[in-house]
Amino acid sequence: MVLLGYLDTVFNIMSAKLNGWNLFWVITIPISLVVVLTMGSVDLSSGEAVSSMIQLTVRFSVPWLYLAFAASSLHVVFPSSFSRWLLRNRKIIGLCFALAMAWQLLFILWMVGIYTQYYMEEVYVLSDAIEGTLGYVFLIAMVLTSFKFGRRRLNSKQWKLLHKSGIYYLWAYAWSVYWFNIFYYQYPNSVDYLYYWAGFLAWGLRLCAWSKKRWQQTGEQSPA
Repeated sequence: MVLLGYLDTVFNIMSAKLNGWNLFWVITIPISLVVVLTMGSVDLSSGEAVSSMIQLTVRFSVPWLYLAFAASSLHVVFPSSFSRWLLRNRKIIGLCFALAMAWQLLFILWMVGIYTQYYMEEVYVLSDAIEGTLGYVFLIAMVLTSFKFGRRRLNSKQWKLLHKSGIYYLWAYAWSVYWFNIFYYQYPNSVDYLYYWAGFLAWGLRLCAWSKKRWQQTGEQSPA
């Protein structure tokens, strides 16, 4: 308990500066640097190389999606300084995910525009294209309505519906990719397993938080 209290104090000190846009730049600048440096070291004269950049940017984006998805649930199930900090910065975490996905969109458009034949023969699947496009529609709408100029165009019920539907869709789409890789690919890699179980844990936290709230509501409504 003493160690946990000490760690909690250390975290409070460290997190004092890592809030809001400071946190955003701390996360997104290294991601962008790695992407740019990788672009400089990889020969992007083939569709396969551009495809590898798409995979790289996805791996940078998914952890932030899972964190944003689980932030409120983590605070309900395991309230702590970390969960309060994560909840306070959930919008920034979501914007970090959006930035990494913007890099992915760049490489997708690069592949479709320049290596169209490779895309149509090796990558294109109609269902994937529809699901991915819908994911970007949700993401762009959520980003725009995360700021005052977009949020004021929706009432509170519409805003909540958009963001709740969007975060569930984006989580389900990302998690289903790793589920498919594990159960249908012959040789899934360690990242597939890591992101599959991390996504499953994020959903599990949501389920636990919902159950805890229902239990508390039932206890409040029951007679003494």
